[in-house]
Amino acid sequence: MIELILFTTVGLGLLTGFLALGFQGPPHTGADRSVLTAVGQMVRLEGLAFTNTGGLLDDSEYRLLCSNLYLKEVAKRFRKERQELAIIWISMLQADLRTLLRFHRFLIRRGASAQVQEELQILGTYVASVVLLSILKTSIHAVGPFAMSTTTRRARGMVDKMSYAAAHTLGRIPSAGWPELERSWGNGLA
Repeated sequence: MIELILFTTVGLGLLTGFLALGFQGPPHTGADRSVLTAVGQMVRLEGLAFTNTGGLLDDSEYRLLCSNLYLKEVAKRFRKERQELAIIWISMLQADLRTLLRFHRFLIRRGASAQVQEELQILGTYVASVVLLSILKTSIHAVGPFAMSTTTRRARGMVDKMSYAAAHTLGRIPSAGWPELERSWGNGLA
């Protein structure tokens, strides 16, 4: 019993630490537009490419359909379809996070310097983002796509933090080597 309590306490402590690091996030400085553009060209991020989250999570059309007695069934289908689309989008953001973490590791293996504190911040950001996106996905599944629309719209920012971290790491490699990195990444040598 004591081991279980100790294990739970340590686990909660680690989770709290990772969440704190995740909210702090990796540094946003040091990555200029050219580096962010290069990361965008090298790494395919489908979740970040979707820009109309406001339209996806806007409930005005749903409320309009619900206001008409004859369109109640259409409103139910509309809500269900938006719910499925929101869950797909959150899943795409989770895939983007995994891709960005893999890309960051790839850059480290290819010679980018890294500090332990920065690596812990990136890992914390990743863990916190995955946990929060999972909670969002569960809440969308449980209560619908419109209940937490403001929070869900901010989910994109979590992936943005990871893309800034990848850009910051890429910025440590001379730009002359970027085409070779892009070829290696594209050929699956990651």
